[in-house]
Amino acid sequence: MRRPAEKSTSKGFTLVEIMISLAILGILAAISIPNYKFCKDKAEVASMLTTLKYLMDGEDFYFLENDSFYPQSGTLNIPKETAVEIPELAYNFSEGHKNRYRIRARSNRYRDYYQITVFCDFDSNGNGQDDRFRATTDIRKRTGVVKKNREIVQLR
Repeated sequence: MRRPAEKSTSKGFTLVEIMISLAILGILAAISIPNYKFCKDKAEVASMLTTLKYLMDGEDFYFLENDSFYPQSGTLNIPKETAVEIPELAYNFSEGHKNRYRIRARSNRYRDYYQITVFCDFDSNGNGQDDRFRATTDIRKRTGVVKKNREIVQLR
């Protein structure tokens, strides 16, 4: 007499369980990937604005000590990913920084001003173009009027 076949219990996953797990992972990925990109862009903007504010502080202190902004009647270009030390502004760009900076200043008998333009490698506002920011201080000497003081504008 033959014994009836014993029912074996499987220790693996069924196809339905695997499909449900993959569906849950897909939903989590669909939620987290856009949030990651948003948070990354937000961190890039915060880092760039912090650097910009340090440079503006350096310009203010340089002006207090020298009665002109740095560089005096010239332009200073800082390429991205290049280590540059600017002792006049008390700032060091580390190697690998992500944005390009251009610092322009002019001091004459009529006005003192500086513009710090940042050419970013990210698109935080979603217009399809890399962002560009400009910080400006503009002082008219004859009238003593400050037309712009530490004004930061997003150009695109």
